[in-house]
Amino acid sequence: MSQSVIEKARELAGIIAQSPEYITLRATEDAATQDEALTAYFARYHEIHRQIEEETLKKEPNFEKIGDLSRELDEAQEQLKQQPMYQALQGARRTFTAMMNQVNAELSSVLNPNGAAAGGCSGNCAGCSGCG
Repeated sequence: MSQSVIEKARELAGIIAQSPEYITLRATEDAATQDEALTAYFARYHEIHRQIEEETLKKEPNFEKIGDLSRELDEAQEQLKQQPMYQALQGARRTFTAMMNQVNAELSSVLNPNGAAAGGCSGNCAGCSGCG
C-alpha cells in the first residue's frame, strides 16, 4: 500500500476530526452519556430487549409474554425518542453522516468518474437499490 495514500487518509481524518459536524457529534455524545434521564431510558429499553431475547430462546417460549414485552419495548422506544437529548444526538448523527456521505460521494466520483454520469454504479451504496 502506498505510504502517501495512508498519509493523505490520516490528513483527511484530521480535517474531519476538526469539522464542526464531528465536534458537535462528539460533544453531543458526551453530553448524552451524562444525561441521567436518557441513560435510564436506554437501560430500560435494553433490559426489555434482553428479556425478549431470553424468552425467545427458551425451549417453550411464552408468546403472550413476548407480546407483552414487545409492547413495553415499543413504549420504551417512544419514550426514548421523546427525550430532547436523544433528539439532539440523532440530529448530530444525521448531520455528521450527511457530511461523510458527501465525502464518500466525492471520493467515488474521483475514483469512478464515469459511473454516476453514465448511470452506472458510483461506488456509493447509500440509497442504492442494489446491483443487478
